[in-house]
Amino acid sequence: MVLLVRARSSSCFARARSSLAATLGALGVVAAGGVAGGAGVGCVTPGAHAPAAPAAAGEGKGVTFVDVGDAWLRVRDRGPRASTKTPLVLLHGFGSRLETWVLVQDALAHDRRVIAFDHKGFGHSERSGGDYGPEKHARDVVAVLDALGIERAVLAGHSYGGGVALRVALRHKERVAGLGLVDAFALQEQVPTSFAWAKAPGLGEFIFSTLFTELPGEKYVLAFHDGQRFATAEVLDDVRALQERPGSTFALLATVRAMDYAAVQAGYAAATTTLPRVVVWGEDDRVTPLRQGKRLAAALDAPLVAVPACGHVPTWERPGVVAQALRGVLAAADAAEPSNPTNPTSTPTLGSP
Repeated sequence: MVLLVRARSSSCFARARSSLAATLGALGVVAAGGVAGGAGVGCVTPGAHAPAAPAAAGEGKGVTFVDVGDAWLRVRDRGPRASTKTPLVLLHGFGSRLETWVLVQDALAHDRRVIAFDHKGFGHSERSGGDYGPEKHARDVVAVLDALGIERAVLAGHSYGGGVALRVALRHKERVAGLGLVDAFALQEQVPTSFAWAKAPGLGEFIFSTLFTELPGEKYVLAFHDGQRFATAEVLDDVRALQERPGSTFALLATVRAMDYAAVQAGYAAATTTLPRVVVWGEDDRVTPLRQGKRLAAALDAPLVAVPACGHVPTWERPGVVAQALRGVLAAADAAEPSNPTNPTSTPTLGSP
């Protein structure tokens, strides 16, 4: 009997482990350039906040770093600074980075300022100690706006970034001119049970320091309709490189432990009722299924753009559709703005890579 119980427990744990690995791998995906994973096994410690902006290899024009107080965030700033059109800020998902948005960013930056940045703990931003999670990342959005001299902007968030965008609308509505939510992770029902397990002291450290060293291609492809197109050797090498960045496991676990949408999601409708908004969702999303997009769109009384032949990352699989959906929100925001939403008198806190 003891052996039977142990066997069943082992089998249950193996299934849970496999399920969690798939969930983490898919939620942490960003096409053509990044799934951030954990550092070495057992290494669940933060990095340090540097006194000067870090260097990031291979960065080009328009990429810099902004200090938000406890971390340097990598920022890609495109479009004419002098434009009177409403700026657009693009927020990536869990474990991802700004490259999720580059195709959409470049498509929309010809006549307005469009900014994408790596959240604290992800991409090439610092993985320092302190707060993580939707509330912290929402505060960082406001800090980036302040540093770049932007008073109001349309926010577009993919996956976890959609939840961050909604949190900014809840806490700092005066800074938000519109919302675009792409396969957004913003409802308590979307949080997997495995994330609840990870909140337990010790268990979370074990889960994240082991499973995030195991993100094979078969897990990665779950995020896409055409997964083989994106799970290339080059991309998976980039996955491994991001896994090895010190503090990655700490940042991911700290973010999961701070996820709590139950206490705030009832306020989404009131926070967005006066804002132009759109929900965009891949019809074949296996990470956050379309039914969740329908619920979110209904809760926000927002139009839903269902994207055929597309998984969890429409920003890479169907960037033209996403850009077109955002153009509608941007046009409405432009019409509602009395003047240039950029504040030219602010003094940015910037560093060059």
